[in-house]
Amino acid sequence: MRALTDADVERLVPINEVVEAVEEAFKSFSLGSAVMPLRTRIEATAYKGDILLMPCYLQEMNIFSVKLVTVYPENISRGLPTIHAVVLVADPSTGEPKVAAEARALTGMRTGAATAVSVKHLARRDSRAVGIIGCGYQARWQLLALTTVMKPDNILAYDIDRDRASSFVRRMKEELKCEVSLASSAESLARESDVIITVTTSKTPVVKAEWVKPGTHISAIGAYTPEMSELEPALIKRSKVVVDSLDAARAEAGDIIQAVDKGFFRWEDIHAEIGEVIAGRKPGREGDEEITVFKSVGLAVQDAAASKVLLNHLNTR
Repeated sequence: MRALTDADVERLVPINEVVEAVEEAFKSFSLGSAVMPLRTRIEATAYKGDILLMPCYLQEMNIFSVKLVTVYPENISRGLPTIHAVVLVADPSTGEPKVAAEARALTGMRTGAATAVSVKHLARRDSRAVGIIGCGYQARWQLLALTTVMKPDNILAYDIDRDRASSFVRRMKEELKCEVSLASSAESLARESDVIITVTTSKTPVVKAEWVKPGTHISAIGAYTPEMSELEPALIKRSKVVVDSLDAARAEAGDIIQAVDKGFFRWEDIHAEIGEVIAGRKPGREGDEEITVFKSVGLAVQDAAASKVLLNHLNTR
């Protein structure tokens, strides 16, 4: 069995291949060929953290993976990463473990890939202005994946920690070789963007309905518990909502749960799972004036798909 670090994973795995694999995995999930229980969440209440266990058998890709991921928002004040993760990959035909890898980078890649897939299927084709709210570790992967499916003219970034946002802008300017600027506020960012990405663990909405212009696509990937919410209920009501998993959304998607609880939205108002759109079972964007929201809480099929890409590249060495 191979043991890999995040640096190994980042060196071995091309982000464009992860986007392609995650797209196929979403399709497999919605068509019923993936074996994926809802993730187990354990609250480390004393430390205000979450411990998540995420197994998946993806038959079409012949891969089994299980990921342990921890999310501790207060780690920022401790000088530690918010997210730590490790993944174990096994051969489903024999049960033999093949890889044990740090999975912070892999999680970043597969989560960024989910946004890229949503942009491909739900954003306007002429979208050029991108805004990202939240400039932590995950934000870099969001933009790296996004730029495999669209070429932004300009990117705006905002974070409540202005120093972190400034550092992120400098890094991404260099890495993406395109215009990346610091937004003065979440509102100004939202008003100027064709595509908005939210990457926070906020428990209060960071994007309001009145800020969002017709035709905008939003990928809300930060909130993953009923208590968290990045989009206000009035924005959910105003939008065509697509999710990664209907069952997972009911259990974990705070943005939608809170909109339902407050009477702004009904569960039956969810348009589709993204896999249904990819498979052609449901339409994606149907007009230039629609506001589309992709609400993702993160699925183990994404980890399995990214792990398959990793295994493929290990096997060629």
